Amino acid sequence: MLKPMKKGFSPRRLPTVAAGVALGWCALAQTDGVARMEVTLLDYNGSGAKHYTVVWVTTESGGFIKSLRKQGPSSWTSKEWNDHCRVWNTARAGSTALDGYTSATASSYSGTNNPVICVWDGRDAAGQLVPDGRYKFWVQYAENSGQGPYTTNGLVWVKGPVAATTTYPDPGANFVNLRVIWEPAAPTLVAPTITSAPLRPTATVGVPYAFTCVATGSPPPTFTAQGLPPGLSISSSGLILGLPTTAGVFPGQITAANGVAPEAIQPFSITVIVVPTTVTARQQAGNLVLTGNGPPEGRYTVIASPEPASPFTTWSVLGAGAFEADGSFTFTNAIRTDTPSLFHTLRVP
Repeated sequence: MLKPMKKGFSPRRLPTVAAGVALGWCALAQTDGVARMEVTLLDYNGSGAKHYTVVWVTTESGGFIKSLRKQGPSSWTSKEWNDHCRVWNTARAGSTALDGYTSATASSYSGTNNPVICVWDGRDAAGQLVPDGRYKFWVQYAENSGQGPYTTNGLVWVKGPVAATTTYPDPGANFVNLRVIWEPAAPTLVAPTITSAPLRPTATVGVPYAFTCVATGSPPPTFTAQGLPPGLSISSSGLILGLPTTAGVFPGQITAANGVAPEAIQPFSITVIVVPTTVTARQQAGNLVLTGNGPPEGRYTVIASPEPASPFTTWSVLGAGAFEADGSFTFTNAIRTDTPSLFHTLRVP
């Protein structure tokens, strides 16, 4: 007759992590690798011939992912699972996803049945790599008499780009030598390739220019540029923004690099044109009203000076705005009574 589990089985302490292992991760990353769980079971010194052992993996919050070991009745719906391994049977909620060891009940916990070693490749039941983060391994085992003990808090460990060995305090009468070893796979290095279309070949002085460069590669490439028209710049992520300030033809190249040769290079040539502006001034209800035309959706600044011969760098800025889609604009400014005369001009951009 097999003996029930020992009295006094109670929730255990949370695990400790080997010194120097950080518990942070990037929630959106998906690091490939292998997690190895090792647990030694302590028998009840019974003499029974039916031993059950199950291992499963969940998210930190308990979301079931899959079973990694199923040692016991071949039927998933056997009443014995609920009789002896109810924690696992409840957690899986009917799931039959199994990626690991399976066998009939064992005659003892010796030999290949102990210690229990399971390896998980970080993939869910559909074969998809799960996101980096905190996960739990669980172990439950039993003789053919009552509920078997289990790792009460689960074995928490971190899946991410950093290798780590997580160890746990011995829970006492049922488990010893608990640890999880996470080994991320070596990253695959791939030279960059620019996949976006060539840059827009035309631009207008004062009109916003925007373009996004895209490249593939591992690790992700960053971008630089040579020869962009004055007023434009590129970010490391490949976003080109700005207001062209100078007309002309500007040849150059975009480079995507990630440390893996060869770098990806995409030549470009951008022709920047100037759209002439017209300005008309009139007084209206104590205001100076400027109207006219310029580059559609271009940017302008109104500057003024009491002395028309003064360098533009000394003129005061009265305001700024944008031309309408048809190129028209209207700018209104209150007339200063303390200034006998004020000369205005429009600067683009």
